[in-house]
Amino acid sequence: MPALLGKAKAMGCDLDLDDVTYYVGHETVVSREDGQGLPGWQEAIFSAMERNSSHISSFMRLPTDNVVEIGRQVAILKRLLLG
Repeated sequence: MPALLGKAKAMGCDLDLDDVTYYVGHETVVSREDGQGLPGWQEAIFSAMERNSSHISSFMRLPTDNVVEIGRQVAILKRLLLG
């Protein structure tokens, strides 16, 4: 993303690259309190995948001083397959 903004500036777009703020989202898998969630082992797998995945700010090589991370907790609903 910073490289693209740099190219836009080089093409005449009026940007102050030192004043850019990047907003990224971050989700955390949590248990459902109503008993409608995934079995514990599946929640553990989702949580491990989330913890071990690279953050979007690292993936996009965003400057850490210019990143605001907005988080939310997500509970995954178990779906019953009928049929």
